[in-house]
Amino acid sequence: MAVVIRVSLPNATVETRTVGDDIHIDIRAAETGSDSATSTTPGGLAPMLQSGDLVAGEELYWSRPRLGVKHLATVLPNGWLQFDGKAYRTPSGAAVAAAHTAADGWTAWRRSRDGVIIGSLRNQD
Repeated sequence: MAVVIRVSLPNATVETRTVGDDIHIDIRAAETGSDSATSTTPGGLAPMLQSGDLVAGEELYWSRPRLGVKHLATVLPNGWLQFDGKAYRTPSGAAVAAAHTAADGWTAWRRSRDGVIIGSLRNQD
């Protein structure tokens, strides 16, 4: 049996590996590697910065007690999130980098000051 999977995503990397009879496909946001991109393109947290729900330099955390891990990230002035020395346009991009697998950053990351999940800050009027 032949299986063909085509992925066409801008700025994404695709890795495949075989584990037993299973094929694992990892799709990750490609790292920008460029400070100019992060300075000119607003990130996913930009609306929360504009509303005052987040502030530049604020720390976010993702606690994973079963793994004994607590990830820390910093909100950048343009709405990007810095994790492990790299900038990510979306919280999910940073969560994928932290988890090394698919992850929803909007439900994972919390404000350090009060533990509020950042996804709950979206579209508040």
